[in-house]
Amino acid sequence: MTQYVLYGGKGGVGKTTCAAATALKYARNGHSTLVVSTDPAHSLSDVFDAPVTDDPTRVREDIDLWGVEIDPEDRIGQYRGQVGAALEELEDLGISLDQSDVDDVLESGVAPGTDEAAALDLFLDYMDDPRYDYIVFDTAPTGHTLRLLKLPDVMSSAMGKLISVRSQVSSLADSVRSFMGSGDDDETSDTETDIDLEELQDRMERVATVLRDPERTEFRVVLIPETMAVLETERLLAELDSYDIPASRAIVNKVIEDPTPECNLCQATHESQQKRIEEARNRFELPLTLVPQLHGEVHGIEAVETVADRL
Repeated sequence: MTQYVLYGGKGGVGKTTCAAATALKYARNGHSTLVVSTDPAHSLSDVFDAPVTDDPTRVREDIDLWGVEIDPEDRIGQYRGQVGAALEELEDLGISLDQSDVDDVLESGVAPGTDEAAALDLFLDYMDDPRYDYIVFDTAPTGHTLRLLKLPDVMSSAMGKLISVRSQVSSLADSVRSFMGSGDDDETSDTETDIDLEELQDRMERVATVLRDPERTEFRVVLIPETMAVLETERLLAELDSYDIPASRAIVNKVIEDPTPECNLCQATHESQQKRIEEARNRFELPLTLVPQLHGEVHGIEAVETVADRL
């Protein structure tokens, strides 16, 4: 078992259920486990039928299982402050980044309103938390997840460029301040901003290293047995491979296993699903795990355990 498991896939395929079930399985085996939802449409509370907040909350008293639904908005202000201060100070000195540098900064997600950068920062916080043996992440739908996984490299590069530019003008700025008789407070502020940027770059590099380490991290894709889902999952796996993110398996959810004989629609759906499952086996170079279609929504620990038995 890897220390960190990330579930990804399009919306509505059951990522949250699979993440909750995996966390429950680890906890049932005696491991302190945290399941983290970074999906804006939080539903861990519904799946567990227990309150889950933006602070790690114990789901059950009899097992060491914790859940948290994070709100990346809480961290976005930090990026506005750190990067905004650096850009404003450079402008005050009459220095502007060229367009390619600005594009990198904006693309990196440090621009206001981007959730992914804050989610990654929280990801690292939980990784460093000694209370948990295993952490399971329920990520946002595919597009957000891909931006999330691409972000560490782009942010690290953007921070590197900002730090480099600041370093190049540091001695000039110090000379100007000395000549103008500026106080030490400004210099202290400069140093603190430099440290913030370098720390942010270091954190992003650490996240990238962990995400690419198959000994510590695995990414599991979730899909349903439909043509469009198979094709989208194939594209997701190709993207993961391009980022060197280790994908370990594909979870095919909502599979009809024993269709009612007298139900023509059930029989036809079952046959169609079997074709899509076979297509997935041929397209994906990963083991497939099949999870059956359950009656009604997965709601409560007992229902989650049914899924956990298959994972």
